[in-house]
Amino acid sequence: MVARYPERRSLQARWSRRLGLFAVPLAVITTLLHRFGNLDTVAGLALLGLTIAIALVALVLGIGAFAVIWQRGFKGMPQALAGIVCALLVLAWPTWRAAHLVYLPAINDVTTDWFNPPQFHEAPRLRGPDDLSTDYPGQDFAIRQGAAYPEIVPLFLRHSANEVYFAARELVADNGWQEVEAIAPGFEGEGRIEAVARTLVFGFRDDVVIVIERQGPEETRVDMRSASRVGRHDFGENAARIYNFLTDLTRRLDQPVLPDTESGSGQPLG
Repeated sequence: MVARYPERRSLQARWSRRLGLFAVPLAVITTLLHRFGNLDTVAGLALLGLTIAIALVALVLGIGAFAVIWQRGFKGMPQALAGIVCALLVLAWPTWRAAHLVYLPAINDVTTDWFNPPQFHEAPRLRGPDDLSTDYPGQDFAIRQGAAYPEIVPLFLRHSANEVYFAARELVADNGWQEVEAIAPGFEGEGRIEAVARTLVFGFRDDVVIVIERQGPEETRVDMRSASRVGRHDFGENAARIYNFLTDLTRRLDQPVLPDTESGSGQPLG
């Protein structure tokens, strides 16, 4: 008679897999509810923190299970591997974002004009009691912004203010931002566009204002400000938003146009 010993399976591997498989759908559901549902930011951040904690535990248990399996010959390698993979999937985005904390300044309000930042008209009404103030933080932010983002400066265009204004409104719509105010530039006054933009993954709401100043018949200055509603650190979102918008606006206005003989309107080349 041959003696048969029961297989010894790693308990750590089993729990690593369970927690990892739980963390993945929790991360997806939390993200979708915050971006497309009615989950408020405070609850969303709390759930996100819980998800990250669960994924970290799954990762630690999976690594520990590998050591036990290697040293003692326990079963459970597939479970440990599944737990680690699931944990890494959940932790990939937060880890990438956390890396921004190292080399980007802790600011959440970026503007092309430090001395006279564009003012928000609608944002104070749209922000909740737990959101940040729309007042510009001041010189300290300006210094840190200048060191990290020297490319964020006013845009000067050889186009009429009205032409720039309508092109900017089209670009706001193309970006999927929610326009909350639009005032066309008068003969001597400024034009302005205020909108709400959302971050790509979690859908955080940021407020944006664009000021269009007529400086001549075919000369226009564009200033822009983008400010987060929550958080001390914007992970570079606001600066990237301003830079990309102004770059796209320049390309849109400088794109050659051919006349459409049938409708009388112009069509962009390319």
